[in-house]
Amino acid sequence: MRHLLSVSFTAICICALSINGSAAESNTVQIAKSYKDGGHYKLAGSGTPEEIKFKNERILAAGTNGTYCSGFTFAVVMRAAEQRNFLKDKTVDQIRVFQKEWYGVTGDTERQAGPAMEKLGIGKSVSAAQALSGDFVQFWRATKSGHSAVFLNWVEEGGKKIGFKYRSTQKSTDGIGDNIEYFNDVPNKKGAVLRDRTYFARLNAK
Repeated sequence: MRHLLSVSFTAICICALSINGSAAESNTVQIAKSYKDGGHYKLAGSGTPEEIKFKNERILAAGTNGTYCSGFTFAVVMRAAEQRNFLKDKTVDQIRVFQKEWYGVTGDTERQAGPAMEKLGIGKSVSAAQALSGDFVQFWRATKSGHSAVFLNWVEEGGKKIGFKYRSTQKSTDGIGDNIEYFNDVPNKKGAVLRDRTYFARLNAK
């Protein structure tokens, strides 16, 4: 009887996830939205909207006079991972390495977020076809600039994905805010995002 109850409970949990989306979808977006819009964009210092501490050790000081993309998304992933208890068995040294890989200083400097989470054992890379609201996205533009963001949703036209909406910090919003960018292969949109250099990653311990 206990076994049957356990199986039934598991089935209910799986069903709930399929209806409501992943846990990453809910808490990651909520956390990203908890940082108020604006605050200025500044590509200097840590770029984070707040001090990042782990086990009473400072990982990064709060950004001064503004934020930038990697700092914003790192603050989001750290808070989300701690809320979901994914970091309880991690060391301070592991988090310091994770931070450098997240920022693209070391490790996979092309995809960044996915490989960094995979190495730490708290997430995985996912394809564009699998992307959900609340995933992290690292993308590159034809202008040779890159961006780290929290993916919100696709922008579609005629059934085709032509761009996406995300939350990060950038010049166009003078700090934290939602933004839309288009792929560079879409006519009349003046997009610069390279479709084949857009990488998604999900905070998920399994």
